[in-house]
Amino acid sequence: MQQRDQMHPQDMRNLIIFAVLSIAMWLVYDHFVARPHAEQMRLAAARAKAVAIANAPTDILETAIVKPREEMIADNPRIKIETESVEGSINLTGARLDDFQLKNYYKTVEKKERVATLSPARTAFPRYVETGWVGPAGMTNLPNDETVWNIKGANNVLTPSTPVTLSATLGGLTFEKIFSIDNDFGLTVENRVVNKTGREVTLYPYALATEHGQPEDFLNQNVIHEGPLGYFGDRLEERRYKDFKKKPQETFDAEQGWIGLTGKYWLTAVSFADQGAENMKFRFVSSPAVNDKTKDRYQTDITGAAKIIANGDEATSRIYVFSGAKKVKLLESYQKKWNAPHFELAVDFGWFWFLTKPFFFAINFLYQLIGNFGIAIIIFTCCLRVLVFPLANTSYRSFAKMRMVSPEMYNLRAQYKDDKQKLQEELVKLYQKHNVNPMAGCFPILIQIPIFFALYKVLSNTIEMRHAPFYGWIHDLSAMDPTTVFNLFGLIPWTPPHILMIGAWPLMMMVGMILQRNISPPPEDPIQAKLIQIMPYFMTFVMAKFAAGLVIYWTFNNLLAIIQQIVIMKSMGVPIHLFSKDKIQKDLEKEVSEGPMINPSLEMIEEEIEEAVHDGEAKILSKPKPKKKKKK
Repeated sequence: MQQRDQMHPQDMRNLIIFAVLSIAMWLVYDHFVARPHAEQMRLAAARAKAVAIANAPTDILETAIVKPREEMIADNPRIKIETESVEGSINLTGARLDDFQLKNYYKTVEKKERVATLSPARTAFPRYVETGWVGPAGMTNLPNDETVWNIKGANNVLTPSTPVTLSATLGGLTFEKIFSIDNDFGLTVENRVVNKTGREVTLYPYALATEHGQPEDFLNQNVIHEGPLGYFGDRLEERRYKDFKKKPQETFDAEQGWIGLTGKYWLTAVSFADQGAENMKFRFVSSPAVNDKTKDRYQTDITGAAKIIANGDEATSRIYVFSGAKKVKLLESYQKKWNAPHFELAVDFGWFWFLTKPFFFAINFLYQLIGNFGIAIIIFTCCLRVLVFPLANTSYRSFAKMRMVSPEMYNLRAQYKDDKQKLQEELVKLYQKHNVNPMAGCFPILIQIPIFFALYKVLSNTIEMRHAPFYGWIHDLSAMDPTTVFNLFGLIPWTPPHILMIGAWPLMMMVGMILQRNISPPPEDPIQAKLIQIMPYFMTFVMAKFAAGLVIYWTFNNLLAIIQQIVIMKSMGVPIHLFSKDKIQKDLEKEVSEGPMINPSLEMIEEEIEEAVHDGEAKILSKPKPKKKKKK
């Protein structure tokens, strides 16, 4: 019976290294090419817009000029919003929710300016929410964004204990909006309409979240979703801003769900209270900028089923609005409170969500227990090493055995230097004799890939780690290490370019990777050996631009791996050389670099050339005859 061909351990190791390098190169592209390009485009567009506005006629500027946020808010009569978590206002012109500032979140660690999740139109980064009614085409007695609403009753400040009612009457229809708010980031808007037109009318309740242009903190990262999203039809739908160039509008029918706009940390979403009772239409819509003085508009909206209102009757529609930080526990509480399906999916847990979510809850539990997110990461790293100990133990024992047989490998390479096939056969016999599996050393890499990406999501995408301080110079674990070796960590009064920002924690990570490389057996392939040599420096350059929390995890993970490997090697009597290589390893690496190539086709060509030379040694070499030219 013919045996099935199996992949050689060396080929498997090469495949894993290729996969790791491919992922690293993709991350490098995302950090150093895609994001800087997006930032350059944004700045260029802003500059071009400023030039165009400066040279535009005055009458055009009246409709296109961008005003400071505070000035725009002061231009319209408003209802003040005041809670433990939020301060803002409701615009009485249009009854828009367009002023929402989070009291406990700031744009920078200096805590000078609060994060605004909603801002009025004609500001630098408009985003607002509207709710109400739409009617059949041609119906004119409906409120619009220019309708001035009146305050009903004595209360003119919206707090968790004092709802606010607004009213407007147009053509026999009396509209009311009753706003209520909680102490977090949730609002309820009850829209009521009374029909006194003398005839039957048909209206449709709606809610929308709109933004002009991309948000202020737009990152344009491939690994984090930013833009419109929603959950309806039993699935999560996400759209990036660039997707609207191909499809400016998409409509979905579903009986329950929610829709909104999201960034890395903030979410604005709307949902109907009557989930599952009637069919609703969910839309992603965009409209291009009218000219270079305006921005593209992105809108997400829900439209409910028709409500037929007889003369003298009334209809109501209750809508929930969320605008705030994407805290997982908080989103889960609103999911239960509002019956909003899978509201927690607004947090992008990524492909490895089955790892990311448990990792998040574990780290967050440790953080709540200890009070320092960095220490929580370190303790979690230790716990993770304990969980993967059985697999890692097998791998490190295989590494130790490979070190033990290194002298015999060296002898075999010297003995069969010119016979690659025989060398491979003898190496396989050697592995079988000592019960060594070269592929076992690949398992730690395979395990680390999903763990690394899951932790990357947790540490760079969850609001809980944003602006979380560590000890020393790390004031924000979600940002990169602010120091750099190129100005001696601040001793030289010079700020290097961003590409040279390689801080103290990435350097400590590099030292750990070098030590781990030194106690590992050298690979057999010369190309792979060179890649292993430069890997610590390459990864340091890449990881230096990542969140400091992720670098701290990688550093302590390497440290624990080194300790575990040293303990195993000592128990097996294998010599340890952390800072220098023993003679056997040096000779073996030299043999690898100077020995026969791994590629069989190249060796076959070399062997054929050698055979031809040897066979022709006794022959008299004559000059080859010139080829005859073909007649035309």
